[in-house]
Amino acid sequence: MAHSWVQMFDTELEAFESYCRTYPDSSTLLVDTYNVLKSGVPNAIKAFDNVLRPLGKRPRGIRLDSGDIAYLSIEARKMLDEAGYPDCRIVASNSLDEHIITDLLHQGAKIDLFGVGERLITASSEPVFGGVYKLAAVEENGVITPKIKISENVSKITNPHFKKLYRLYSKQTGKAIADQLCVHDETIDETKPLTIFDPDFTWKKKRLTDFTARELQVQIFRGGELVYEKPSLEEIRAYCAQQLDTLWGEVLRFENPHNYYVDLSKKLWNIKQELLGSKGRGDNS
Repeated sequence: MAHSWVQMFDTELEAFESYCRTYPDSSTLLVDTYNVLKSGVPNAIKAFDNVLRPLGKRPRGIRLDSGDIAYLSIEARKMLDEAGYPDCRIVASNSLDEHIITDLLHQGAKIDLFGVGERLITASSEPVFGGVYKLAAVEENGVITPKIKISENVSKITNPHFKKLYRLYSKQTGKAIADQLCVHDETIDETKPLTIFDPDFTWKKKRLTDFTARELQVQIFRGGELVYEKPSLEEIRAYCAQQLDTLWGEVLRFENPHNYYVDLSKKLWNIKQELLGSKGRGDNS
């Protein structure tokens, strides 16, 4: 439902009742066109009583799109519960992002669903996302030669070679420890201790003994042909939620989060250092 629907009718109640008659199985009413608590929610309850209840239908919800959404949701929840609609969901919208949603939840907002639109498809902090292609390796006659791009800006120095990526998990907690970038022909032996280290601050090391390693990359195309069975949106959502659950809360928090590390294997790190040394000296042979 849009505000224009409500404005098109002589009264808000008339607009709500018409909408409920049109969509009796999916009525979610927008209650902030005029006054949420004095008219919007009371008129929504009347429309539910007058139209849906006689049909044996239950309302889907109401939507808040402006104002003090935390306060309004708490008051609206009380009104809906008292009217006999505890299952009527409250939807919030209005330029929401992860920070606003977190703040609403901390305030105790009684919101069941968040409608996220423009902030989902644009990043206000990074409106331009730079993407560049850098060559990592060249294959000729079955031989792979690693390549590197060097820059005065350390963050722009590329990781060379044809690579694969592993995610390392703790067997005790199931939480992700770090990712490790390896040369394509490397494997990780879970039965042996593994020492991982920060590729920039190499003295920062961790020895893993009770862990599992999962290769993350999956082949999508082979010889120009799709060889991957695409998951459904529901499967993608469930997978993302499951993967987020493997991250520590310290990594997920918005304020001063811990870094999640992507380390290089010893073999890949050595190759990178060799290339940095030779190319840094101007040896381009």
